[in-house]
Amino acid sequence: MKNYKAGIDVGSTTVKLVVFDEDYQLIFRRYERHFSDVKTATIKVLKELLEERGECSLDLAITGSGGMGLADVIDVPFIQEVIASSITIEKFIPETDVMIELGGEDA
Repeated sequence: MKNYKAGIDVGSTTVKLVVFDEDYQLIFRRYERHFSDVKTATIKVLKELLEERGECSLDLAITGSGGMGLADVIDVPFIQEVIASSITIEKFIPETDVMIELGGEDA
């Protein structure tokens, strides 16, 4: 069974899922409006992952303004979105001096 790294971002209006292979190459992404039904939207994007990639194991973390509750329910790590962005920038573009993060709830 393949093992991938994945992140779910539950924002004020959407659920986003990204999945990376062992070389951190993007292999799957979805963007779904949740219309205040985060559970249904999350299940939908995960089912689409299953349909496209087959059974796999995910090292999963969740972020976003609506993500903490979901992380608690499914018992996966929650990472605050600015921290998640900072970790990603440090790993992939360490020469970056400034990061601006502005999401739907913050806009």
